[in-house]
Amino acid sequence: MMRTLTKTLWISLFILSTLSAAGQLRFIVQNGARSELYGTFNGAFSALQQGDTLYLPGGSFNIGEVVLSKKITMIGTGHYPAYTQASGRTEMTGGISLTEGADSSLLQGFFLTGEIRLGTSPLSSHVTNVVISRINCQNIKLGYNSDLSLAEQIYISECVVRGTIYGNRAQNVLIQGNIVYDIENFNNNTLISNNILLIPNGYTFDNIHSCIIQNNVFVQTGPYLFYECSANTIRNNLFVNTYSAGTDNIDQQPLASIFMNYPGGAFNYEQDFHLQESSPGKNAGTDGTDIGIYGTDTPYKEGAVPFNPHVSSENIATKTNTEGKLNVKVTVEAQNR
Repeated sequence: MMRTLTKTLWISLFILSTLSAAGQLRFIVQNGARSELYGTFNGAFSALQQGDTLYLPGGSFNIGEVVLSKKITMIGTGHYPAYTQASGRTEMTGGISLTEGADSSLLQGFFLTGEIRLGTSPLSSHVTNVVISRINCQNIKLGYNSDLSLAEQIYISECVVRGTIYGNRAQNVLIQGNIVYDIENFNNNTLISNNILLIPNGYTFDNIHSCIIQNNVFVQTGPYLFYECSANTIRNNLFVNTYSAGTDNIDQQPLASIFMNYPGGAFNYEQDFHLQESSPGKNAGTDGTDIGIYGTDTPYKEGAVPFNPHVSSENIATKTNTEGKLNVKVTVEAQNR
């Protein structure tokens, strides 16, 4: 009985946090059976303890430059406009740094104007087992400035990175299923798989050594592909450019023949990165699934919807009925991942 009441209370708080009829943002901090509601991001962030989950509402708010130094799950409503019409998408102005102590943290489901960084100094970049997923951000930097990173066991998946993923030579990194401009500076123990690289020219995959690069789509047409790279395993990728090295790669594919809807240029939410049925990248990945973000047994989730319950529709009456009650109808869908 207590478990049912606790679950019902949490779901009620979650729905309340996503509704914005009154124009007021609400943030939930949850730790086990304890859930508390806050009216500001700063109030909720200050209350976070080790292992807490912070549920971010739909709407726009400024977080400044925040530093996470403990294990935290921070999850928003999502960032695709078409999939957040009921709740509003979570849009944050600012940047996020994770420092030593933030091991096993998870960030998911929001739009961020700035960067996600590991470390505020070279030594504080020693962060492990971090998951960055289904986020739209400017850059992801796995270290502090140009210093070598102490980070390891980092998983970056299903993100839109409007700039670059900088490795700073972090170790044991998986970069899978992202839409990203460029990826730079990795050395050993990194798997870069099933991404779409949107950089059309310039230095692409700069300073990457002894890594596995597979099942990606490169729209690069310039001369600086794999610039200053060495000893990489490059297999089952699809290139617009000419590329004759590696194993089982597919090159010289006109951009117009690859995706369902991507004419080139910067990312926008109207684009469709599913491969055309006639593309040779169909079922051509190392695992027999598609090259690009819709390959693997965990393809890019449509709309990058977060794993928590998703408010898919809401209908709020504009005034109370004759009994003084406000009719509210909300549809919440469970997510399997």
